[in-house]
Amino acid sequence: MSTSKSENCPVSCSNDVVSKTLGRVGITRSMLITLALVPFAWEGVVWCGQAVESLWGLVTNAVG
Repeated sequence: MSTSKSENCPVSCSNDVVSKTLGRVGITRSMLITLALVPFAWEGVVWCGQAVESLWGLVTNAVG
């Protein structure tokens, strides 16, 4: 039975220096990309909250 290369690499099998260095402490490139997108996701949460708040304000002003 042959073993594939992915079975021998628990975190990352990249060949460059950056990936090897970060892989030693368990940081992968996909994790870095995810962390880079978090501020944009938070801006979306804030935008949705503001949209709900403004809709609530319109509804309450129209009724009362």
